[in-house]
Amino acid sequence: MSEKYPFTLIKESIAKRRGKALDFAVGSQPFPLSSEMAEWIQKNSELALAPATPKDTAQFALTATGYLKKQYGLDISPQDILPTAGGRAGMSIVAACTLSPADTVLVTEPGYPAFARIAAQFGANVIASQLNPDSDFSPEFEYSEDIARGSISMLAINYPNNPSGATLSQAVRDKLRDLASHGATLFNDATYGPLVYNQAPHSLLSEAFPANNNPKVLELHSFSKLFPIGPLAVSFLVGAQDLIQPMVVFSEYSSSPLSRLQLATTAECLRDEDRIQQFRDHIPNRLDLLRSVLTDIGFKTFSANSGTYLLCEVPQSIADKPISSAQSAAKQLMDTFDIAVVPLGTQERAYLRFSGLYRSDDLERLAALRPKLLIR
Repeated sequence: MSEKYPFTLIKESIAKRRGKALDFAVGSQPFPLSSEMAEWIQKNSELALAPATPKDTAQFALTATGYLKKQYGLDISPQDILPTAGGRAGMSIVAACTLSPADTVLVTEPGYPAFARIAAQFGANVIASQLNPDSDFSPEFEYSEDIARGSISMLAINYPNNPSGATLSQAVRDKLRDLASHGATLFNDATYGPLVYNQAPHSLLSEAFPANNNPKVLELHSFSKLFPIGPLAVSFLVGAQDLIQPMVVFSEYSSSPLSRLQLATTAECLRDEDRIQQFRDHIPNRLDLLRSVLTDIGFKTFSANSGTYLLCEVPQSIADKPISSAQSAAKQLMDTFDIAVVPLGTQERAYLRFSGLYRSDDLERLAALRPKLLIR
């Protein structure tokens, strides 16, 4: 495993090209903030200089409970919510408070890789369960017997899934409930929770997972894609009190306090239901346009029911150069054509992830490269 975070390497490579790269990795065209939100941040900018008080945190948690109720029908106490300085900070708190070097963590691939790397840094044994595109990237739980015997300490999943856009069926959610009932902690990175396009969004803590009935379930919620507000964005962990409270205590001495502006800005985001619907209306069309161009070029794309990305199979060759892995495909696209994508190599398959947050001229430039790319 590379010491540097893969996305850091990609961002560095894009920066070196000084605007020349076609950024389909991170995405160069976020859904713009409303003028009202931008003005609100400017008017309240002095709050950035003041650390959040317990009252600020309590008010944020109360707002978060209202958001969870409206989006997922989830009834949960404000005491069961912990705001964190971003998604990866939240994952680090989860790992610090729930894992030890004796633990085994089951993750899914492809998936957002941060938690697997964080768990490994804490000394846990990380096992990757491969998601099969022929089964709509649904987890198949080949380690369910180990979980039942108590050999697996945590199931760490990421649904709606980044990068595949897959969502969980009711049957799979029922299976997760059964597996978690054997004592393993179930942690779901639900960053793309509300960004579901052809069905109602689901929380693993609602309906099938009432927090008071299963205290070993945690979810992470974030707004990094919905609201491009940089370091102001706050993620939050939600779960039963016997899991959240040790994390609250840990964060009090392990993390610098959030600013009042961070909490207040994210609380404003939580209240903005229109923004979520606008995003749901905006992204599917962009993904359809991207899929059309990629298919025309020669890539095989997978359908996406959520999120902001499209996943493609790695081709056999690019510009008549044989491709041996996801990393070699991404390198060829960047070095020869200045196209930035995210390589995702698993034990069994290789993929490339394309962001739907592209600039319109980037898509036009990508389409114009078809005769040179020669995707096979």
